[in-house]
Amino acid sequence: MDYKQPLAMTLLALAVSSSCFAADYQNVNDIPFQDSNFKSCVLAQKLQDPAAITKLVCRQAKVNNADELNHFPALEVLWLSGPQLTQVDLSNNPKLSELSITKSKLSQLDVSKNTQLKEFNISFNQIANIDLSHNPKLTDISVVGNQLTQLNLSQNPELTYLWAKENRLTSMDFSHNPALIQVGLTSNQLTEVNVSKNSVLNSLALMYNPLTQLDVSHNPKLTKLHLTDNRLTTIDVSHNPKLRALWATGNPLTELDISNNPSLSDYEADEGVKVSE
Repeated sequence: MDYKQPLAMTLLALAVSSSCFAADYQNVNDIPFQDSNFKSCVLAQKLQDPAAITKLVCRQAKVNNADELNHFPALEVLWLSGPQLTQVDLSNNPKLSELSITKSKLSQLDVSKNTQLKEFNISFNQIANIDLSHNPKLTDISVVGNQLTQLNLSQNPELTYLWAKENRLTSMDFSHNPALIQVGLTSNQLTEVNVSKNSVLNSLALMYNPLTQLDVSHNPKLTKLHLTDNRLTTIDVSHNPKLRALWATGNPLTELDISNNPSLSDYEADEGVKVSE
């Protein structure tokens, strides 16, 4: 008996079946959207071809399901927000350069396929771990209000802005981020922060942490240093001649020397701290 012909027919049927499941829609109106708000956001682009859509700004649309993102391979900019949005698959959006998914319920997010990302915002979610090792072009990162205990930025050499307040971070090492300009790490659990390789750092906010020491001697361009409510017994700003703002209340300081900071116009220290001007 010849089994070759039936086998060939079976394989052909499977191929046809698979192609049906992975439908390549030519018109956005044919896509079976599960979320009407997401559909409205897509239709608002007034483009019929899904492959022509490069930008979706659905920040105010309250999108709770965006499973159809895989139909937009040319997408470069994506903004989403939805109180019940728990998962987003970005594996078919390799051209993404700007991503913002905020005020949602994401507990995880895979951006390993999004190697072109430059701006990344996942603020106010429930994410405990995020892998950014496949995103070397990142310049702006905002992960405010999550549950992060660690954040590895060693593969992000172009990073210039980081906003990561209101997490559970215990240490931060910026030695692989020489372009860093602004850092916001208020309200974490930080005991160690390394900014020794950040010579162009301009602003550093570390309020409400249990820091006992901080070295900013390698940051000559620093203009803002916010250290309110830490456990610092000394703060050396003698190598920061451009410093304009220094907030140091709520630390067990006995003295504060600001004699090498001629531009300092905004400083706060507890009553009783001996300030040398």
